[in-house]
Amino acid sequence: MSLPKRVTSLLVNNANPIFSLAHKWVPNRLQKHAVLFALNHLAKEFNQQGDLDFMHGKIAKVEITDIDVCWYFTKTEFSPISMLEQSDIKEDVTFSGTLNAMVLMASQKMDPDTLFFNRQLQILGDTELGLEIKNLIDQFDIEQLASPMKHVLDTWADTLINEPLIAS
Repeated sequence: MSLPKRVTSLLVNNANPIFSLAHKWVPNRLQKHAVLFALNHLAKEFNQQGDLDFMHGKIAKVEITDIDVCWYFTKTEFSPISMLEQSDIKEDVTFSGTLNAMVLMASQKMDPDTLFFNRQLQILGDTELGLEIKNLIDQFDIEQLASPMKHVLDTWADTLINEPLIAS
């Protein structure tokens, strides 16, 4: 089911306050579970092949700047990708960008290099680790996402590409 273009544009234009509010009201445990479920699902094959081993003991911070969201990811001996709590953590690499930039990257409608060179994505810290993570993200098969999630990502990203709504 597709929404009318005007409704889609309104939702994309208002995504920041909607997600900011959701981040404040949805319990952290539920947010963490949803993000980890999707990430581990996409990375399952890579983990089985040992392609995530470079992340063992490393900490990657993902920061969505315009909605004040920050997550810390690592790989341990006992888990593929896990999320750490936010207390006195020193990350090895930080990926920082706007919600729209993260949607474009997650949907694979725009590659991280383009976002980086357009200053929509910052990668700070261990550059080599950042490049390995970026290359892994590029290889995710987003067709594996649940159909509703993939549809939302595609529609959102297509709207951003076809109608530059917010200069961010």
